[in-house]
Amino acid sequence: MKYFDLQVNGAFGVDFNEDSLDADRFDYVCERMQASGVVGFLPTIITESIETMCHRIHKIVGLIEARPQWQSLVQGIHIEGPFLSTQPGFFGTHPPQHLIKATERDAMRLLESGRGWVRLMTLAPEQDEDCGLVRRLHREKVIVFAGHTNASIEQLERSIDAGLQGFTHLGNGCVHLVERHDNIMQRVLALRDRLYVTLIADGIHLPGWLLSSWLSILGFDRSIVISDSISAAGMPPGEYSIGNQRILVEETRRTRHRDHGYLAGSASTMQDMDLLMQKTLPISDVDRRKIFVSNAASLLGFQEFENEPESHL
Repeated sequence: MKYFDLQVNGAFGVDFNEDSLDADRFDYVCERMQASGVVGFLPTIITESIETMCHRIHKIVGLIEARPQWQSLVQGIHIEGPFLSTQPGFFGTHPPQHLIKATERDAMRLLESGRGWVRLMTLAPEQDEDCGLVRRLHREKVIVFAGHTNASIEQLERSIDAGLQGFTHLGNGCVHLVERHDNIMQRVLALRDRLYVTLIADGIHLPGWLLSSWLSILGFDRSIVISDSISAAGMPPGEYSIGNQRILVEETRRTRHRDHGYLAGSASTMQDMDLLMQKTLPISDVDRRKIFVSNAASLLGFQEFENEPESHL
């Protein structure tokens, strides 16, 4: 089985948000990702100051451009933040002091640092009230997903009309207690025919029974499994980092921010998630290929992954 992962904060002991990321560590994580079955992925840069995010994006782009052997594997960059909800719970482990309203000026600084490699941006629609940034990103050929958001259904609909295409890790990046009817998860499910939805299938971010239920509602043509992995993926339990934040990984593989205890990305690889899904959920091989590789690849414009024979997947 092959995998296409839209959200990789890090893996195999390497953090894409570390300021000391160098060529050797970049080569190492790419080698390990490829060996685990990944055929394409997006290194993900999360919320920090605009200056720091630009520096990290610029560094990764330099590494990609200097290494043509990885350019079919590293298919671009995913920026998650800093235009996310400021409501506690919804911003998860993103540093709240760096969460800001969306402006084209700040977003263009991030894109310029990416020199054409930024493929996906996750933002909260309520931080882009007039949908101006969604429209601009759509014109710039950057895919826009909502996430870490408590956007109303009206805000989501306006953003979709402006070019929003998906939702990042449904069921996570939100508060523990919600209104029983009108909450962000129900709103996304109500708009399922207009959105791609990514899901973290590690059995921790979403229990298996809930993942199964949502897949049946969303359908396999609009669902995409992501790892949302941090540097702990493929590594033993212990303490790891994402940027300047310290993350504890328990024996159960559950991640926990050292300061406030929120989940902080996943400690599982896509291969781990696939093996777990095969053991616990009755999903056909055709549908597995859709949610693990072809839907994500198609979203980014790589049609050749859609109909690969079983021997290649």
